[in-house]
Amino acid sequence: MFSKPSHADEDIVLFLIDQYSLDVYEEQQGLPWPWPREMYSYLADYLEAGGAKAVFFDFIFSESSFYGVEDDLRFALSLKKAGNVFLPVFLSRADKGPEESNTELLKPYSLDVSEKQAESIYPMKSASLPNRELLSVAKGTGNVQFSPDEDSIYRRIPLLFSYNKMILPALPLAIAEFIGDIRIEARKNGSIWLGKRNIPLDDSGRMVIKYHGPQGTYPTYTVASIINSWAQIREGTDPQVSPNVFSGKVVLVGSSAPGIYDLRPTPFSSVYPGVEIQAAVLDNILNRDFISFPGEMVVLCLILFYALFTGVGASVLRRSWVIGLFFILCLVLPAALSCLFFFSGYWLEFAAPEFAVVTAFISAALLNYSLEGKQRRFIKNVFRFYLSPSLIDMIVKDTELLKLGGDKREITSFFSDIQGFTSVSENLSPEELVDLLNLYLSEMSGIIINYNGTLDKYEGDAIIAFWNAPLEHAEHAVNACRAALDCQKKLKEMGSLFKSKYGHELFARIGINTGPAVVGNMGSHRRFDYTAIGDTVNLASRLEGACKQYRVPILIGQDTYSEVKEWILTREVDIIRVVGKSRPVKVFEIITEKEKATGAQQKLVSDFQEALTEYKNREWEKAAALFQGIKDDALAELYKARCIGFIKNPPPEEWDGVFGLKIK
Repeated sequence: MFSKPSHADEDIVLFLIDQYSLDVYEEQQGLPWPWPREMYSYLADYLEAGGAKAVFFDFIFSESSFYGVEDDLRFALSLKKAGNVFLPVFLSRADKGPEESNTELLKPYSLDVSEKQAESIYPMKSASLPNRELLSVAKGTGNVQFSPDEDSIYRRIPLLFSYNKMILPALPLAIAEFIGDIRIEARKNGSIWLGKRNIPLDDSGRMVIKYHGPQGTYPTYTVASIINSWAQIREGTDPQVSPNVFSGKVVLVGSSAPGIYDLRPTPFSSVYPGVEIQAAVLDNILNRDFISFPGEMVVLCLILFYALFTGVGASVLRRSWVIGLFFILCLVLPAALSCLFFFSGYWLEFAAPEFAVVTAFISAALLNYSLEGKQRRFIKNVFRFYLSPSLIDMIVKDTELLKLGGDKREITSFFSDIQGFTSVSENLSPEELVDLLNLYLSEMSGIIINYNGTLDKYEGDAIIAFWNAPLEHAEHAVNACRAALDCQKKLKEMGSLFKSKYGHELFARIGINTGPAVVGNMGSHRRFDYTAIGDTVNLASRLEGACKQYRVPILIGQDTYSEVKEWILTREVDIIRVVGKSRPVKVFEIITEKEKATGAQQKLVSDFQEALTEYKNREWEKAAALFQGIKDDALAELYKARCIGFIKNPPPEEWDGVFGLKIK
């Protein structure tokens, strides 16, 4: 998507020694590589005849020709005649070898800067130069050696180099100065100016190369076709390629054959001719088409933004999959913004922003882990005594499920108390009493927690609990009733243990009611409890007390009955008005779960309902007879006695059947 070959300068042309050219001259003329210098003189003569603006040979020619001095002189004559040929030098950071004999020939090409300025520009320690015969007649020279980035990709190039107290340009910069009629100026701070235009450089003094496309972006010809064309011209025939094609062009002669080892990796390809990289740099300089760098403050602000954005997001988000997607977004954002900047002509590093993103994310994760660990410990410490482990794990994973400080919702409240506990405690030592309570409360609490109940508090022998908070459960009323049944069942199973160890069996009364309440952490900042308050809770407490008067183990309110009637076998007990309340409420006794009900239990409920119907119809004698027929049932005995009393003293006509409780 970054490729724009149409933007490439059409006046920059490449002559490449490809594998075909090597094979042709080795097989047909017996000329193995390296070729005689006369071959290059043909190219220089051809381009001089065609009126090329400048020519560059991307070969060092440091040694004398294998074919003799005459071969070098022939090539030097062509270079001098053309007057526009540039030859490369190869500057290196490696330690100096023996002093180069041709070093003084570089002085005409050096920029006139002070020794101090020279030291501030890309320093080089040694050089490989063309031989004296060729360098002395070249129009110009420049360095062609530069290093890739850390990933071995060639993206940047230094444009000025200091060597032997001289400032030498990169080869493309030297050609640009020649054909562009501009003056290169090196400033004290190491910046480079072409006339009034500054060339943007990175912190290390390198220009970012703006490639316009992959290999072949610039018009390319094989050297074999050009030499053949020159031969045809000398023979007086029409050439394969007319030299006039290159009038006013800049021609760079290099190689693309794998055996010559001038192929380098670039962002577009792992195999890219080195001379085409020089062409891209020359294109950038001639057309002032540079990649600029945003100011340090812009980069710093972006890094801070990435870090803050990542850190805050990672701290606020809670769900793992959302955090994962957010992290991916944060990683993509710097790269996306770098692409946007690149399209706008700016080079924006994304390694530092990516590092800032990763660092901020890890820091936020560690901070969250620390804070959440503290929060987890807080939650577990607060709830471990009155919530099931599964509920605590759910809250720890998603704390949004827990709203502290007061939340109005529908709950099922549970109150239980040991029958006659005062008389039981009078016959026990303090140590035995504590041991008894711990055993009883542990067993009952375990059952409540297993049914996802929340333990509110203990008040002596009383257990207060509720369902549907802090986590919602659709079957909270059913779970409360099942817990109550299991508590009574467990007490019966432990009866012999209590009798043998403490001299008493234990019997508990339980009141259950469903309705709205306020649930949350209540108290002071230093001391608070997770509890529930409201009329629903108060009525559950009154129902627990009413169990004593009605001689039943479990009583539930009307709203609870409406929630559980499909699953729990119950019988209507009475319509009562508790102390402190004016509104009457219908109450029911829990018998068992319907799927576990025996025939005897079902008959008990049926017979009692029949008798209760006659009681409500004021058929006292008939109702008394029906209640008497129910054997071994304390509630039926109570109603039989009530019917006998009404036979003697009937209630008034306006009596609504409500029985008012006199005690709590």
